[in-house]
Amino acid sequence: MLLKNEIEARCRGKERELLERYFGGLVHEAATVRPETIGDYAKELPLQIEAEYFEFLRGLWDEVRGDDTRSLDDVLDKRHLAMLMTDDERQAVEHAHRDATRRTLWERLTHTNHRDVTYYKGLLRDYAEELLVCLRCDFIEDIVNSGNE
Repeated sequence: MLLKNEIEARCRGKERELLERYFGGLVHEAATVRPETIGDYAKELPLQIEAEYFEFLRGLWDEVRGDDTRSLDDVLDKRHLAMLMTDDERQAVEHAHRDATRRTLWERLTHTNHRDVTYYKGLLRDYAEELLVCLRCDFIEDIVNSGNE
């Protein structure tokens, strides 16, 4: 049976993997490539990452609490995490998305909207990281409350 610190280490490792896969190139892009479009960075990307992480947690739950009759869905309500973002944060993402997708003629000619695009991607990364941390904390609390120390 895994100990609490081993579970937490595996969760943190998965979080790093997801954030690196989806957002790892942000600093490099901003410094060298200077992206002009948002590409795959849709506003729903943090929720896609959350869903992938939730599936990882489901596998970990089955491994650790295989004899427990409750499923992870019974213990951890993943939908409440989608509401974690405040109205102000949603508005900031909306504004950043608008700025990143709307390019003026000057920005197209001079390739200067990279700051808007990078800022938008950074907001998504911050929100995704917050979702993952909340899921991890809830998950570990549920594992501990289920008697695994």
